[in-house]
Amino acid sequence: MKRGVVMRDNPSAYPGRPITRPSIMQRLRYWLLEPSPRITAVDQRRQATLLSGLILGMMALALLAEAGAVLFIDWSTYTGYYQTIAAVLSLALVYGISRTRHTQLAAILTVISVSVAIFGAGWSEPRGVLGGFLDFLILPLWLGSLFIDLRKLPLLVAAVLAGVLLSPLTPPAVRMLDVLVGPFTFLLTTSILLLIITRHRNRLEQDRQAELSANEQRSRREAARADALLHAAERFNAQLDQDAMLMVIGEETARALNTTTVLVMLHDPEQDTLSIAAGIGFSPATISTMRSVPTPLYRQFVAEFGSVFALPDLHAVEQLTHLLPFQVAGIRSLAAASMEYERALIGSIVVLAIDQPRDFSRDDLLLLQGLAAQAALGLVNTRLYKDNRRRLEQLQALRAIEIAITTNRNLRENLELLLEKISEQLQVDAAVFLLLDTRRYLLQFAASRGFITHSLRFTELHIGEGMAGRAVLEQRIIHIHDLREDPQQLASAPDLWQEEFVSYYAVPLIAQGYVKGVLEIFHRSLLHADDEWLRFLEALADQAAIAIENTTLFEDLQRANDELSQAYDSTIEGWSRALDLRDHETEGHTQRVTMMTLNLARALGIDETGLVHIRRGALLHDIGKMGVPDHILLKPGKLSDQERSIMQRHPVYAYELLAPIAYLRPALDIPYCHHEKWDGSGYPRGLKGEQIPFAARLFAVVDVWDALCSDRPYRKGWPLDQVLDHLRAETGSHFDPRVVAAFMRMIEPPDG
Repeated sequence: MKRGVVMRDNPSAYPGRPITRPSIMQRLRYWLLEPSPRITAVDQRRQATLLSGLILGMMALALLAEAGAVLFIDWSTYTGYYQTIAAVLSLALVYGISRTRHTQLAAILTVISVSVAIFGAGWSEPRGVLGGFLDFLILPLWLGSLFIDLRKLPLLVAAVLAGVLLSPLTPPAVRMLDVLVGPFTFLLTTSILLLIITRHRNRLEQDRQAELSANEQRSRREAARADALLHAAERFNAQLDQDAMLMVIGEETARALNTTTVLVMLHDPEQDTLSIAAGIGFSPATISTMRSVPTPLYRQFVAEFGSVFALPDLHAVEQLTHLLPFQVAGIRSLAAASMEYERALIGSIVVLAIDQPRDFSRDDLLLLQGLAAQAALGLVNTRLYKDNRRRLEQLQALRAIEIAITTNRNLRENLELLLEKISEQLQVDAAVFLLLDTRRYLLQFAASRGFITHSLRFTELHIGEGMAGRAVLEQRIIHIHDLREDPQQLASAPDLWQEEFVSYYAVPLIAQGYVKGVLEIFHRSLLHADDEWLRFLEALADQAAIAIENTTLFEDLQRANDELSQAYDSTIEGWSRALDLRDHETEGHTQRVTMMTLNLARALGIDETGLVHIRRGALLHDIGKMGVPDHILLKPGKLSDQERSIMQRHPVYAYELLAPIAYLRPALDIPYCHHEKWDGSGYPRGLKGEQIPFAARLFAVVDVWDALCSDRPYRKGWPLDQVLDHLRAETGSHFDPRVVAAFMRMIEPPDG
């Protein structure tokens, strides 16, 4: 068995099917009747099988008939079985030929063999002729009608009838009258009927073959049309850009209809026209000269000729030629199909024949109609994709603006971002923000994009002045469709004429019911804005108004906070000066230790927020002394133990005084803990090491330094070296070693 060939008796050839053995009759039929494998046509194999079966049948019938004759006919001189045996042998030879690819030869030999056998039997036994034996000649005639061409069949009939007429010449017992009245009349009548029936049967077969051929051709055309539409659909579905889609529509139409010139027209609902959007076989310059077709005129064409129509000879409809938008030399024929989606006109596909006329067939128009339907769906999909993508980009733009508004307090940067999104999403050439100064009631320049001139930076408009002023006054959008129609609209801004703007919008920026400014939009060609475009413009204007409002509120709040902080700091400094005035011994001490503590804190990496609280704590470090009686605070001599105990209560007094004040609570570390010591021997709580707040550890070093360096009524200030030695000696007991080291680096000269 050859590799790759499946035998019909091979059980593994059909896995999963039940294994069945062919019956004996099936095997016999295969062995006896199956035609040659060289015969491949179904009809020819069927005829070959029929011929082999007829030959076998005639052989069997001949043998049975002869056996009956031998048994039942009592003719002592009967020798007919010799002819029968000869006929069977000849048919056996012909049967062998019928199993080859020479079916036609076998059929002719079968007809000859049967005819000769019947004539031979009749001539050898005249009594059989008188008994109607020659009537069996109808068999070769019938076989001939099945396997011989109709044009040759009359020759066979004539030969058989001639043989019948010649049969009385040989056996004297057979008369001409017997032949004419008997077999000749029967064979002549049946032959005529056989010829008529055969002719009718052949015509039926021809009609059937013609119908099959027509169906096959129609199926092929439909398959070719389906293949072309499938190929076009695959390319259409792959396109997301409308311009690319238009070119693909032209290319696929040219390929499917085997043409070189195709035009694709798009419907413009605003202009109510169909204009040439793409073309195959034409240069861009030629396409640009083709004019648009008014939609009502196109609908007249459709009403007269149909949504898919062909004009095979434009010369015959010269009254329509001047209405065509493409006045190209040599156009002879035209076919067009409307692209429609849900009864809405999308455009049209136009196929042109140049120089030679073309008779567009029904299949051509059906194919063009299918392409137009798929093209319409493809164009709708590209528009939907474009619209959805634009909406997504608009949402992303609004989200980016929202994030910027909530995270960035720089109004100019936010306005610049808004201008960028306006230019991108609204597809406009220039835009400018004017903010309203509520104190002077003037619109002033804030930010712009897309202008050639810089004169707008100096714009100041009163409310009601110019188009922007009108937008503020009337609190509505001002739109000028075409500035060229009314030049006076830009009379207040002559420099804008250099920009050659055509379309204009002014949108008031309103937040919380108050106008915050104006957004002006300029474009150097006519803007055809739809409702979605206007809604997005209003959304951007709302975002701009919110940005201005938030920034204004933030700046006002920040300014108020700064003023409040300055008031707080002024109050603290006033308290500090009051303490210095009360305690003459420490006059100026507070300012000095505050500055030095801040310098030390910076050297140790304290951030600005921490420095604010350190400053406040340093200024108020002795605020608790307000609770100490004057006779103790101002005593010139040494304090007694009881007086010292009262004096050491001043950090607690400071805590009790400042803790209720929320904004001073972070500054309590110094007033409350600056008398604590590193070894835990300080007061008021006896904190030790890292338990002492870092700010208090810084201040403790600076406070002792300034106290020792300053003159007091009861002693002179110490020399620098003595003070430094004292700080070193107290390191680890009174002071934090790390803080002392940093303080030494700050105090000691670079060479020391």
